[in-house]
Amino acid sequence: MASQDLILISEFCTHYRIETEFVYLLEERGLIETLTINQAVYVQPDQLIRLEKLIRLHQDLAIHPDDLDVVARLLERIESLQEEVSRLQQRLGFQER
Repeated sequence: MASQDLILISEFCTHYRIETEFVYLLEERGLIETLTINQAVYVQPDQLIRLEKLIRLHQDLAIHPDDLDVVARLLERIESLQEEVSRLQQRLGFQER
């Protein structure tokens, strides 16, 4: 991945008005992945949606950072089940014809 595509964590945190420690905590919990190059920590663009979602959960719903991993995994499970229901509904629709 080209370094120009990476987002510097310190700039990201300044933009979103969050502490860098919050992002490091998310990484420690395995909720996001960061990349360190020359002692600078970056986040890849494909991680942004997930990171923004976790920030909103923390700020808007006042979910403690220690509990974000549980909430994130439950939300992922819900999304997976919704996709499965959609696939099953499509298969059922084909069989009813």
